Amino acid sequence: MSAQCTVVASLLVVIATDQATKWWAWRHVDGVFVNTGGYILLGRARWWFADPAIGAVADVVGSALVAATLCWLLRPRSAAARLGGALVAAGWASNLLDRLGVHRWTAPGSARGVVDFLQGGGPGRHNVADLWIVLGFLVLGWALIRRLRTRGRVTERISARPPSLREAVAVLAVAATATALAVGSAIDHAGRYAPAG
Repeated sequence: MSAQCTVVASLLVVIATDQATKWWAWRHVDGVFVNTGGYILLGRARWWFADPAIGAVADVVGSALVAATLCWLLRPRSAAARLGGALVAAGWASNLLDRLGVHRWTAPGSARGVVDFLQGGGPGRHNVADLWIVLGFLVLGWALIRRLRTRGRVTERISARPPSLREAVAVLAVAATATALAVGSAIDHAGRYAPAG
């Protein structure tokens, strides 16, 4: 499978499964809620994501980083590294889409944030995008171990070239779109944190 196919297929599968399960969970699962902050391990820094203005800036920066990661994945590298990176970027992108306004479709009437509904044994909840991100990190770890084991042999050549003009324009276009969506989402951040009834 080509680099473009791997990245595009990963984006489509991860975003479709994550958004569909969030849509379903908002309507049918007890204990579902909108996470306005970041990941629970961020501790007190979670409020940055919950704050409308600072959260909007974080969403724009995150969107640009996801776009840059996807451009990086299109360069020559192992299939495992490409797949793992694509799964992580796609999961991150799906959660960012919630914060940028897709939550209006998956969880109508909800506040700006990410729909979480899976219990993980701790105090927080998760979603399918988080599971894809964990899977992606496991695949990346496996790719790293394989690379370290074959270090003495000639393996792939990873390009160290600077970003092309096309890659830079793509990242800037994503950042500009995310800025427009983030501003709208920050202005209209009120809503419910759990389904009615």
